[in-house]
Amino acid sequence: MSNPVLSEKQWGDLADREGGLTDANAMTINGTVMKTGLLLIVMLMVMWWMFDSFWNNGQPDVAKVQPFMFGGMIAGLVLALITMFAKRLAMFTGILYAAAQGLFIGGFTMFMEVQYPGLPLLAAAFTTGTLLGMLILYRTGVIVASPGFIKGVVGAVVGLMLGVGLLFVLSMFGIGTGLMATLYGNGPIGIGFSVICVALAALSLVVDFKVIEDGARQGAPKWMEWLGAFGLMVTLVWLYIEILRLLAKLRSSDH
Repeated sequence: MSNPVLSEKQWGDLADREGGLTDANAMTINGTVMKTGLLLIVMLMVMWWMFDSFWNNGQPDVAKVQPFMFGGMIAGLVLALITMFAKRLAMFTGILYAAAQGLFIGGFTMFMEVQYPGLPLLAAAFTTGTLLGMLILYRTGVIVASPGFIKGVVGAVVGLMLGVGLLFVLSMFGIGTGLMATLYGNGPIGIGFSVICVALAALSLVVDFKVIEDGARQGAPKWMEWLGAFGLMVTLVWLYIEILRLLAKLRSSDH
């Protein structure tokens, strides 16, 4: 997959080593979809709790929301790292990750709703539409997840992550702060950067579809359904955040 939870090579190695199952112990696409749905439900339930607890008269309780939001963000990163090295724990880390992202996305959505009313709901609709659209394009063969395509998407995502990470570290020492401000600003460069991020997140869905399909075809073990669901969740969370950021930049540029 083109996210840090599981690379295509790692997935292939696992499927080759433990695959070949043809009974109820084998991974299926439907099973992965159901587990992805379960993780999404967990995340949405936690988001609902966040709004029910900390949303008052159209405003979030900032002092209470921020600890949960940043705690969820950090917990999500830690759980993703744990899953990278302890893949069989994906069922447990996946549920915890969904809950952690519910805290983070819930807080992030609150603050964005205050600043840009209606945009989070629009971003959620666009995220759902992108997921369905990319799935249709993949299933109809309009987009073919060839080895070259997968390597290109993975390489671009890794390059993006390394570049942004390096800029972030440098900015902590007062270096490149202007470039960071430009990339995340509302100008043409900032909007263009967000478009690239959204495009890469959308293309990453195709890679996820391909890897999950290959695992089911190879008779990978049932527990890998949780791993596939975890990886798909990572991509969907990233896609939602990037779409919401892009919409916010577009709205700000209009004023």
